[in-house]
Order: sequence, then C-alpha cells, then structure tokens
Amino acid sequence: MIADHDELLDAALGLLRERGPLSDRELADALADSGRGHINDLLVDVVDLDAPLLGYLPDGRNVALDILLAGRVLTHRLTAQEISADVVEMDDFGPLLLLGSGEPDVDGFEVVFFDEDADTFADEAALVLPPGTLAQCSPGDLLALSTSNTGVHLDFVDGPVAVAPDLALRFTQRLTESAVVDVEEEVWQLLVDDPAAFTVQTFPLAEIIENAGFDRSGKLVAPRGFDFEEYRNDQVLRLYADRLGVPVEAAPAVALLVTLVAALTEGDHQDIEERFFGQPELYAGLADPAVVEVAADELFDGDVDPSVILHAADLLLMLGPRNVKAAASWLAGRATEREGFPEDAEEHYEHALVVDGAFDPALFDLARFASDRGDAVRGLSLLNRMAGGDVETLHAVLERFQPTPRPGLGRNHPCWCGSGKKYKMCHLGKGDHPLSERAAWLYQKAKLHAEELGWRDQIFEFAEIRSEYWAGDSALVEALDDPLVADVALFEGGAFADFVDSRGDMLPADEFALARQWQEVERSVHEVEEARPGEGLTLRDLRTGDRREIRERAASRQWGVGNLICARVVPAGDTWQIFGGIEPISPAQRAQLLEALNDDTTDPADLVEILSERFAPVRG
Repeated sequence: MIADHDELLDAALGLLRERGPLSDRELADALADSGRGHINDLLVDVVDLDAPLLGYLPDGRNVALDILLAGRVLTHRLTAQEISADVVEMDDFGPLLLLGSGEPDVDGFEVVFFDEDADTFADEAALVLPPGTLAQCSPGDLLALSTSNTGVHLDFVDGPVAVAPDLALRFTQRLTESAVVDVEEEVWQLLVDDPAAFTVQTFPLAEIIENAGFDRSGKLVAPRGFDFEEYRNDQVLRLYADRLGVPVEAAPAVALLVTLVAALTEGDHQDIEERFFGQPELYAGLADPAVVEVAADELFDGDVDPSVILHAADLLLMLGPRNVKAAASWLAGRATEREGFPEDAEEHYEHALVVDGAFDPALFDLARFASDRGDAVRGLSLLNRMAGGDVETLHAVLERFQPTPRPGLGRNHPCWCGSGKKYKMCHLGKGDHPLSERAAWLYQKAKLHAEELGWRDQIFEFAEIRSEYWAGDSALVEALDDPLVADVALFEGGAFADFVDSRGDMLPADEFALARQWQEVERSVHEVEEARPGEGLTLRDLRTGDRREIRERAASRQWGVGNLICARVVPAGDTWQIFGGIEPISPAQRAQLLEALNDDTTDPADLVEILSERFAPVRG
C-alpha cells in the first residue's frame, strides 16, 4: 500500500520507467551525462558500415570508439556464483563491449539483459558464456576482455597484472566538478589522454574504484555514501520533464496524475484516497495551465478511457489542493467532451472559471463553444481575457464574423430578422452574415474540433505522408497546416462526422443543415470547363457528370480550361465552394485517382499518398 510521500513518488517513478521516454540503456547513458548539468545524448550509433562508432567524452569532444578502444584490455575477478553459472557481470568490461559484434559465435559470449525483478546477479546485464567455460576457474581468478580491429575476445589471466593507470586520481579530480560521473566516459577520456592506458592486463575497474574510496552503482561512480537511488529518481523526473516540456518541479505532479489514472484503469480502487491523496500538495504543479494541458495530452494520447480520466479529475477536484481546482474542473470537462457530452463539458469549463476567472484553457474551450453557436461577441470576449488570446486563429475568425451594429434596437425589441423573437433571444451577439459567408466559419469550427479532440495522431500520420518529398527541416510542420491533410482527416478520416454528431445541436440551424449536406458530398476529380479570372470556375465532376459554378477567386486565376483538379465541391448557401484545398491532377494520374475515389475501401492515408505523388522527384 502506498502510504507516504516517498512511496507515492516511487510508484509514480516506477510507472515512468515503464512508460519512460528512453530505454533502460538510454536512461543509464543520459543519467551518467547529467553531471555536466544537462541531459545529453551519450548514445553511440553506427551510421553505416564505414562510419565510426562515436562516443561522447567528458571534455565535450566526440571520439571514434572503434579506433580508440582497439588494442585495450580490461579484467574482472570471478565469483563462485559466476563460475557455477558461466555468467559474468559486465560492469568491469562495459567500456570495451561496444566493439562486440553481438553474435555469440563470434564474441564467445552473449550479452543478456535481466528483468528488474531478477535477483540472480546485481547488474542489469551480464555475459553468458557457453556451459563449462569457467569450470576450471576458482573464485578470485581474473578474466580478461581484449579488443582488436576484429572485435573482442575473452582470455584467462595466468600471471600477475600490472599496476592500473591512475584512474582513481581522475575520479577524484572529476568528482570535484560533478556529483557523479560515468565510469565508461572516464575510461574513454583516460584512453585519449594516455594512449598507453589499459594496453596490458591491470586490476579490475571495480577494485580500482573500491580501493580509491568511491561508491559505484552500474555505470555511475560517486563519493562514498552517495544516494544513487535519489539521484536516479531525480534524473528520471528530469528526463520526463524534458520530454514533456514542463518545468522539472512540475514533473512529479504529472507523474502522479498519470499513476492515479493507471491505477483506476486497472481497477485498483482500494484505499484510493489514502494512497494517492495523503500528500495532496504533490499535485500543486497542475495549477499551471500549461502543465495540466500537457498532462491531459499524456492521458488522452495514451488512449485512456475518458470516464477513467473523469474519475481521476473528480478525485483531484475533491481531494487535491485548492490551487488545482480550476485545472481539475477543466480536465473533467475535457474528459466529458471526449465522451460526447459537450453541454456537460461546458458546465465543467464554467466551473473552472468560477474557481479561477483567468484560467486560460477554460476560457479557450468556452470560446470554442461560443463560436460553435455563432456567438462571435462572446467568443471574442473570452479570448480577450486570455494571455495571447488575440493571436489565436479562432480570434481572427470571430473578428471576421462579428455582427453588424444595430443602433436603437433594444434587447427586448423584436429581432430585425423577422423571426418574431426578441432581439436578445434571436440575433443579439450573433452574426447576420449570409450562409454563403458563414460556410467558411463552419469549416473552421470542424477543423478546430479535429485539432483539439482525438484526431491528432491521424493528422500527424497524414502530414508525414504529405511531406515525404518536401525539403527543409520544417517540412512536417508545414504539412500539418496543409489544407489536404486537414480535409482528409475531416471527411475520409471521420472527424467531420464526429463533429456533427457531438456538436451539431450547438450549431445554428442553417449551419447544421449545411453540415449534413456536406457529409453527402464526396471528393472527386473535376475538369475546368470555364475560368472567370477573379470570379470563379465552371467545373464538371468526372465521377457524376454534374456541372457546378464555383465561387473561387484565387483558383480562377490559376486554372484554365481543360485542367484537372481534385477537390470537394460543397454547397454553401446560394453558392458552391471549395474547402480543403485544390489538388492539380495530371492526365496520367486520372485513372488511378478515380479508381481510388470510387473504391469505398480506400484507406485515407493511401489517398493522401496518391495526391502527394506530384512532389516526388522526377526519375531520370
């Protein structure tokens, strides 16, 4: 049972290791490097067969390890347990093992990683030798691992060994600069500084470290009495914070929330309050809106049942510290909205503002709701209360659709539209723009729904396909804003249908009817029959034969008679319009694309791939 701060934090850390941003080996490398004051990639990688095996030195340089380590030798003193099992702990050999081939028949041993719970050997990894290899050995005998240009090999040490290079002095000097160092890095640095080091058999690294008065844990070396477990816990949180992009002091709060949700997911409800809320202040980091948004992404991107997240949010609201009440209410709203109950979610968002009127995530989500209802005035009012709300894309959309002022028309007067309702019950605060203009607003509402709720993985997948042949480091980022990516996610991907199902009742009646019409329109290949520059196009649908007069100023200047394009041509009031971009189609591509569009089983990702082939390099 988790009863206090340390045990609760340990449980969270355990979960982080299971979900962790790095593997055990990568984590060990990153931990070792943290003595330089930052998390650094110590990982080595073989780029190709002819590339050097690179390592990172404490002095900041990279080194070609395959050259540096050749001709070196390290030793290890055998124990009775190792001899009987033909299994040798690898700590003493670690700095050289990177030259191994990984093939037992070549190296003469296999590197095996044990489960965390295995208590047979102290180290997490060991060298497994063929049965009987150590049968003639006695406890205390030395085994040597030597390297050459052809790899590594094991030998028995028959004679005396030389005095070890002054690695202990190096540890002493380095530990005045850092709380902990990595034994492998320090050996590599010594080999660079002293080319003769470890060219003959010496005492084992473990004995050098022990005799110098240092403690060791895995690859880490520190002064006697150093708390390696606390250090590792701290580094796990630092790594987690780095991956999430949150302050390190906020990482425990996210970790604990994730742990709580994991326990609830597994049906582990026993003594939940005592176990997870005995120290409620541990959740204080979630009071930061940016942190709780990251926590929500962690949970929802992990495909957790929204009802479980709602349960956790309710517990946090009841039992958490006062300063996280707004965050808990907002998280409950997000979970409820993901379950498909937007009106209930809106109540949670409103409650978040009752607790904290400046809680930005709730302000933004309520602005989304106002936008869905066509209330640009309220939406802008909410966004303007946010820090940086005026730079949100939604802000520009709402500004465009603000209602026309009606001087002299009181709240209780009959509405100007002739509905017979009072102005306050009809058009007060709502736009009076025709449906042909508001169609663009409807499309933006659906896009925002897809971006906010549950469709990010699909959008990211499509963006990766779209940008496959694009140049530049920002290609993927640009593809995430590509009109085709969003449109395929909306329609072929299902996000628009979800938007209509879950939020349709909130839309103005004519927009809801229009959205239902859009669901019946399929993407198609169209031939330009007439172009009216600056006004529009006449298109013929090659799948249905229908002709449409399109209001499209930019495209009417770009496309000429006879051009083929792929697009979704949708009704918009008394017009036909195109949203989601226009894709040029070559005559050679026409048949393949029509076949894909006519096939109901075509995967949306395949459609994006077909429409992105035009970016592929021309083959000679």
